[in-house]
Amino acid sequence: MMSWSAVRTEKSRGSRRSLCEVFAFRELLPMNNLPVDVTMRYLHSGSGDGDRMRALLSEEEVQRVESFTDPKRRREFVLGRVAARLLLSERLAVAPSEVGLRVAESGVVEVASGGLYLSISHSGDWAVAVASPRRVGVDIERITPRLPELEQYMLHPDEPSLADVLPLDRERANILCWTLKEATLKAMHRGLAYSPKKLRLDVGLEEGRATVRDADGRLWEAWFEERDSYYAAVSVAPQAAMLSDIKG
Repeated sequence: MMSWSAVRTEKSRGSRRSLCEVFAFRELLPMNNLPVDVTMRYLHSGSGDGDRMRALLSEEEVQRVESFTDPKRRREFVLGRVAARLLLSERLAVAPSEVGLRVAESGVVEVASGGLYLSISHSGDWAVAVASPRRVGVDIERITPRLPELEQYMLHPDEPSLADVLPLDRERANILCWTLKEATLKAMHRGLAYSPKKLRLDVGLEEGRATVRDADGRLWEAWFEERDSYYAAVSVAPQAAMLSDIKG
């Protein structure tokens, strides 16, 4: 497997704003054949990165981090927000700390200037962020044993297990299925109150592509990959559906 990396470039001049130069992504990404209007970046947390990453956050985000008592929650929050800020810094041509982010009533993190949808996910020491003018969602999951009830919880009534139709063991098949559906639910701005059973997958393993049909018959486009014992998936609204075309 190809390994992921975020290459750190030491150029800090001691100010918060100069720390936007500390991180640079090696261009292993986006995934193969992602649409040109979808931008995606990964970020890995190594030892000693925490303070430098926190320096890229807004004052409000720093206050939120300091309010968390769980170290894991702190790390995940910082990783996700920094991944988003670095991604949008490149796309919007501003310093990472100057990227305007806001949290909607639904809890979704939004780009304050509008015009782009944003999605963030994290697992272990990895975070990933995607942005697009279309509704977009991303999920990253470590490939580890899950509860046996997962398959029953997420499969559409007319949907076979991916393990029965693809050359994957059941553990990988179930995690791939979950990752694709979670990314799509995030693109739809639906939480887990919207059952993953309402989504039906059609997966092309070799192509790293999938279509996801929702309960209203819309086909969401998805891309996925496996690297370093993680699955990552990106799901976007149909090409014709832009910012205001999909309700709910």
